[in-house]
Amino acid sequence: MRFLLPLFMLVIMAGSFIIGMFYLISRVLGQLNLDPESQAWKNTVERLRARLQSQAAGALIPWDKETLSLLSLNQTMVKKPGLIGSTYEGVFTTIYQEPALAYAAQKKGSTSVLIARTSDREITFRRRELETEIWVGGQPFGIFTDNALISAGKNSRLLARIEQSEKVSQIPVLLGDSTAATINNPELAGDMGPNPRALTVLRELSKEEENALLALTVMQLLKPV
Repeated sequence: MRFLLPLFMLVIMAGSFIIGMFYLISRVLGQLNLDPESQAWKNTVERLRARLQSQAAGALIPWDKETLSLLSLNQTMVKKPGLIGSTYEGVFTTIYQEPALAYAAQKKGSTSVLIARTSDREITFRRRELETEIWVGGQPFGIFTDNALISAGKNSRLLARIEQSEKVSQIPVLLGDSTAATINNPELAGDMGPNPRALTVLRELSKEEENALLALTVMQLLKPV
């Protein structure tokens, strides 16, 4: 019996070492995607873009100023992560069941990368823990943290803020000093009928405001991004 205890401890130590190595590897893989100049980041983005092209990305309806308010919570062509894979994708439709917004995402370690595509723009998200960086058309757009979207660049400013709550059916979005839209809580979609809208737009939006609202809507619909 006295030889069993050292053997048992050896097995535990070996198991702990293996678990620790897997954890370290996952952290390293996550870190690789943090640098937009790294080859790992570029490969990830190109791989996700290729998946978008194989979806309905070429058949998305033309996006105009009315399309955002017609976006629904319904999805088609949904592919969820498998037992091994960490990639997921789908296409959001309008309330008229037209394909309007395609997305593809991948998670590695503590980092997730998501690309959303409409007929006229591409929005890229990179989330690590509680912070999400956003690019529009490949250009830095903003950073979302603590329910606030801050513009990218040295002269950063508040672009938008959401009043987050898991218990409400509509999440207010502040653009400037007033509520400009509400995003429907996807967790309560079952109470909204068979073809629920994704959001309600309350006033005219500038192009920058539309990009900000669309980015926030995607993040709310696809938690965690």
